[in-house]
Amino acid sequence: MHWVLRVKACFWVIASAKRYLDYQKTAAPVLGVPIASDDQGAHIVHEAFWLSLALVSGSGVVGAVAGATAGDVFGPVTQGAISALQVAGALLLLWGTLFVRGWQIQTYKGKTLIERVNQWIYRFLYCLGTAMLVASLVWPQRQW
Repeated sequence: MHWVLRVKACFWVIASAKRYLDYQKTAAPVLGVPIASDDQGAHIVHEAFWLSLALVSGSGVVGAVAGATAGDVFGPVTQGAISALQVAGALLLLWGTLFVRGWQIQTYKGKTLIERVNQWIYRFLYCLGTAMLVASLVWPQRQW
């Protein structure tokens, strides 16, 4: 039954940070976990969820347009080129994951320039890798 409480907690933080804050008062004691000392965490997770969805969706659209455009400009593509594009996209995603720093540079407020640069580089690598993978999937499907 605890899994229901966990799913509801995830749903509420995504749907409404305010509703999550109300929900956590009843769910946390049942789950045996403490409530965060401030309410900012719920808002941060809520905003990060929607920002990441926008970034991934935008990267997917950019990749699809790039793949379709490449199909129009360059025509059919070899399997080797598609494989190279997929490998490069996957490597960028993995590089971003391994590169990003967390606790090592984290400050109390998390708003220093180096923390922001860290996130910008991470997001750039992830968005570029996602766009490349999507482009590699769209390009060979382009009808000529």
